[in-house]
Amino acid sequence: MAFLGAVLALVGCRAPGDGSAPAAASTADPPAGSPLPGKPDAHAFAFDTPRELVTRDGAYVVTWQPTEDSIPINDHFEVDVTLARNDERRAPVTGADVIMTCYMPDHGHGMLREPRSEELGDGRYRVRGFLLHMDGFWTVSISLVVDGVASTADDELRL
Repeated sequence: MAFLGAVLALVGCRAPGDGSAPAAASTADPPAGSPLPGKPDAHAFAFDTPRELVTRDGAYVVTWQPTEDSIPINDHFEVDVTLARNDERRAPVTGADVIMTCYMPDHGHGMLREPRSEELGDGRYRVRGFLLHMDGFWTVSISLVVDGVASTADDELRL
């Protein structure tokens, strides 16, 4: 009798249909990342469109995107940032200090590394040393210091 109960319990757990397919994921679930070759604990999430933000004070336009077409989880990556004045000319901002950080408010922690930026010229900067060690909800802050005055742009990621 115990054997029959176990068989019925297993049959009851199958998805509708032929029983071989798993139940479909909820549309509310975040998209699954793609595994990175040779790194079983690392995944990459597609990121194919640059993000354009305006700083809190409205003074600058900040555009950012990873240097690759994805953001890896638990693997290093770099980000390209472009700074421009938020006016009709959109003049590039040179000589800025760029600080980019990520924080997981649901977990109460940030990244395990502190990225560093390098100016490439013509308002372009490369931020190196990112490592988002887990998937989930991240806030992104891009702070820039221009002529001694700080401005910050905010973004969010759900990986």
